[in-house]
Amino acid sequence: MDKQQTAPTLQAPPPRNRLSASWKALWSDERGQGMTEYVVILVAIAVVCIAITVQFGGKIKRLFEGADLELDGVNQNY
Repeated sequence: MDKQQTAPTLQAPPPRNRLSASWKALWSDERGQGMTEYVVILVAIAVVCIAITVQFGGKIKRLFEGADLELDGVNQNY
């Protein structure tokens, strides 16, 4: 019987060290990517809300205080 010769299979060279292998595994792992994206979006929304509150907080406070005074005046007239 003739022995069939097979072509050698091409394999990636082994990683140089454990750190390199760990980094490649971490980089190619996509588990949790969707959750991370949601967290980034929520943090961005929180930063925008804080910036709006800081920028317009005084005006909003005065607006509600004025409305409160007007409502107190309405209650006293009845």
